Amino acid sequence: MPSPFLAALLLAAPGEPSGAEQAEWKRLADRCGSQIEWLRDLPPVDESGGAAFQYQRDGKKLDAAALERSELKAPDLERVIGEAMTRARASGRMVLWHVWRFEGGQMYRAPILDDYMDQTLWSDPELVALVNRNFVPLRTRLSKEVGKRLGLVAWQHVEPALVFLDHDGKVVHAIDRIRTFDPRWFAEVLKRVLAARPELDPPDETPRAADAFTTPEPAALEKSRAAYYDALGAWLAGRDDDAIAGWKALTTALPDTPFAWRAAANLWVTPDSTPAGAARHAFEGPAATWLPEGNALPRDTRRRRSAAEAEAIADEALAWLLRMQRADGSWSDCRYAYWSTPAITPNAWMAITALAASALLEWRDLAPAEVDAALARAESYLFDGAGGRLNVGQNEECYAHSYRLLYLDRALAQTDDDAQRAALQERMAGVVKELAATQRMGGQWAHEYDNAFCSAVALQALRLAKQDGVAVPDAAVARGLDGLVAARYADGTYDYGGAGAKGKPSPHPDHAKDSSGRMPVCEGELFAGGRSDVAALARALATYQQHYDRFEKVAKCDFHTDGELGGFFFFHDLYHASVAIELLPAAGRPPFRRWLLEKLAALPEIDGSFLDDHEIGKSCSTAYALLALKNLLGDGGDATPAATKGAR
Repeated sequence: MPSPFLAALLLAAPGEPSGAEQAEWKRLADRCGSQIEWLRDLPPVDESGGAAFQYQRDGKKLDAAALERSELKAPDLERVIGEAMTRARASGRMVLWHVWRFEGGQMYRAPILDDYMDQTLWSDPELVALVNRNFVPLRTRLSKEVGKRLGLVAWQHVEPALVFLDHDGKVVHAIDRIRTFDPRWFAEVLKRVLAARPELDPPDETPRAADAFTTPEPAALEKSRAAYYDALGAWLAGRDDDAIAGWKALTTALPDTPFAWRAAANLWVTPDSTPAGAARHAFEGPAATWLPEGNALPRDTRRRRSAAEAEAIADEALAWLLRMQRADGSWSDCRYAYWSTPAITPNAWMAITALAASALLEWRDLAPAEVDAALARAESYLFDGAGGRLNVGQNEECYAHSYRLLYLDRALAQTDDDAQRAALQERMAGVVKELAATQRMGGQWAHEYDNAFCSAVALQALRLAKQDGVAVPDAAVARGLDGLVAARYADGTYDYGGAGAKGKPSPHPDHAKDSSGRMPVCEGELFAGGRSDVAALARALATYQQHYDRFEKVAKCDFHTDGELGGFFFFHDLYHASVAIELLPAAGRPPFRRWLLEKLAALPEIDGSFLDDHEIGKSCSTAYALLALKNLLGDGGDATPAATKGAR
């Protein structure tokens, strides 16, 4: 039940937002983080809607029109750091350095995460008071030159990061790859950093939290806090309309409070067609989050666990996924909108919803009633009027169809009812036609352009449908297999795009590393289609294993990094590798299973979710992780996981 204050506010909140309301929400959202007096260079470029659609890489910005130099003419970085050190020595405090950008090509939408920091951490009264009272706050990008001196360079470190410096400018501690934004968690981390270096924490008076904010009275601040979290609770319970109404009402009733600013961020729709707020994209963590025991200091927002904890990992990931389903049945926290248009986002939402629903089916025994209710909503989104939710002819459409077929295959595997099976097969036949229609002239399917990896995923989906008794166009399968062969180099590596390999020598020495993630799914489908052999499949998996650690290191990056590695495909490739393992003869599976299970167990975030690229989102990564986990655990080692049926 909402608080009495929120209930009163809701009376004034109906209706669609006007242009004036959007402008006001943007104005309020821009105030997030404004109560910390940062020493800084310049904030991220904020034009045409702000960071939500401003791509930045190597000091450049890419907008819908052209690639041009960004106006990042900040003061000299060394001078700003020097001023922070002077203040630190004078006050006896430590420097808290928010690095919003590491120089390099690893991130091109880093400003989105910078916004999330402002909305959550730097607009939380207690955390703001802690920073203002105990630290010298510094906020800049970090150049390669200065980073090398401090041992903080991309992509060994990935933004956003918090770096703590002593009076000599030496690094006391650093936390990077921040992807779960929980003010309580970070307040505890800051307290632990201070406790570890008491000589850098001089005594001072303890002000009230409201003192960090010059406008709101304590009573108004507490009212706004209660109203905000009531609305957030409604959002996490799937009561989307109540949540949005509560946030709207809060921005009107108490616009000068930080919780109203955060609420406004959850309402303001940016040019990538999605709201700016961290909560709307599943990054704000109000649920229980994990901290290391004792006073240990974390170095990122991951919780590294072991394979022995697999069921607990699954239980927490499933609970997280159930919380994030929207009222319309979708999982739509993704804000993937490549380059100049968000036209592909609806197709990504459809694919991710199918993945999430498939993961819920695989782990239904952990929460049967909750899963059944969620699946009923998801099926409505996936199949009832789904054509109107898809953007036909745009990128990622083939993934939407492929993963809907995966879901239908999993649903078929869990029922013996003839009528239900017939209905599922009929649906499957319709999706098969839609998937076949997206095949390109050359036989491949396209992600942004013809790609071997999405072709392999499409072939996998068609193989499942055929095994389930649904008619599949054999000519399309044959052309798809030809397309995979045409993308394959002589050493078994695969081109990223197109079909120009055709057995030629590998193009460069690092191509095995660059290709390692897509090799298992591509080789696996060639093997399943009778166009490869066990030795080649084992080599593909061994290559993936060899380069896995380098791939994991860049998994949180949103652009190609360390050569051609793409963090946005990290969990995609991990899941499909878990499928490829099961195509091996039984004796060859256990070593790969054990290895990948240990790697997967070390990847959860502190809130129980999984994540690679922040644009793709937590629901996608979490669904992939749950599906992979089920495959790697099997059923006493004898089960045939999803997507391996019908293989030779």
